Amino acid sequence: MASERSPNVHGGPPPQSDLRLLLLGRVGAGKSTVAKTILGRDNFRSEGGMCVKKQGEVAGRTVTVVDTPGWNTVKYTSTHIKQEMKNSVTLLPPGPHALLLVVPMGDPLSSAERKAIRYHMELLSVRAWRFTMVLFVSEAEEKCTSIEQNQMIDRAKSILAKCGDRHHLLDCGNSPPQISELLVKIDAMVAENREEFLIPQVYYDLMETTMPREVTELRRMYEDREDRLKQKYKTELKEKEDELKKYREEEKPKERLMKRTSSSQLLPPSISTEKQDRSVMADHQKVDLQAVKQGYREEALSVVAHYVKPLIVIMTAVVGALMGAVAGAQHGTLGACIGIPIGIILSVLVSYAVRGAATAARDISIKVKAEENESQRREERADFFLDSPKSKRFDKDQ
Repeated sequence: MASERSPNVHGGPPPQSDLRLLLLGRVGAGKSTVAKTILGRDNFRSEGGMCVKKQGEVAGRTVTVVDTPGWNTVKYTSTHIKQEMKNSVTLLPPGPHALLLVVPMGDPLSSAERKAIRYHMELLSVRAWRFTMVLFVSEAEEKCTSIEQNQMIDRAKSILAKCGDRHHLLDCGNSPPQISELLVKIDAMVAENREEFLIPQVYYDLMETTMPREVTELRRMYEDREDRLKQKYKTELKEKEDELKKYREEEKPKERLMKRTSSSQLLPPSISTEKQDRSVMADHQKVDLQAVKQGYREEALSVVAHYVKPLIVIMTAVVGALMGAVAGAQHGTLGACIGIPIGIILSVLVSYAVRGAATAARDISIKVKAEENESQRREERADFFLDSPKSKRFDKDQ
């Protein structure tokens, strides 16, 4: 038995007391396997080119399944198979609730295969799509990933569009829960169709011939009107899509231009102001870091100068003493002795005069540089204030 769990526990519509299902698909699609899985029976065998009808109890309800012979391409399907397909609907009186179109997972669904599906489905009736659900089937040993399932659904989108995108993924190796889900979807489709079923084309033609001429003409008039409205909506939809495509093409250059602008212009004013503030702070930190480095450099030079200056004075005094001794030696020993202190005094005085001039020049250079840095900071702050959104809003308010 497939499952003892009623499908309406999932919150779906109330189930039918009996359910009539018609299986359709190409040769080798796996219709017999699906019938076995639904009914939970292993003795379901296909009869070559004949329809097979089986009945069983599933989740407390009677389910009748008819397996139809598989079709080939439009060109190679025999007349006998086509007739069997047409007659299959009469095996489920008064008509099937659902047509299950069986498609194997991994089927390429080429253009010829899609054409064959549309052709053979409409052999039953042009209204067959209203009662159709696509059943994607995989064997127990074939585990399909979600990516493969999405690819399969994408390949079948033209078929799914005709049946209202109704489909179900059935893994024959995990039948009970998936059969319950399938029955829930079938019950939802039956409720959507107001519990109607597919009337065999033979009966439909008979009803059409016995129907009064006025009613037939009225029905055809409404059908023609419906077709015209559908065509009108399709045309309008295509025009709107073309307009949207043209608009997107016109907007592409503008989007490229916007991407080239600075990111601050694309952000809200508050975020843009915050970013500018951070940028200015970073610049100030950079300036302050340079000032610290300059201070370390000056401190190092001052330490060096503290020890070098006395040494320079001593060296200058020694040189002055030697020069004085040499100059005073012309007047004898007394002249040399007098020349030594005079040379020391003169050399020390010259050394102090040179050092004073160098210090004054350095102080002037440092003062000029500090004034330039202060002027640059003032200009940056003024530019930032003028360019900031707050300033702009202030000017606008003024």
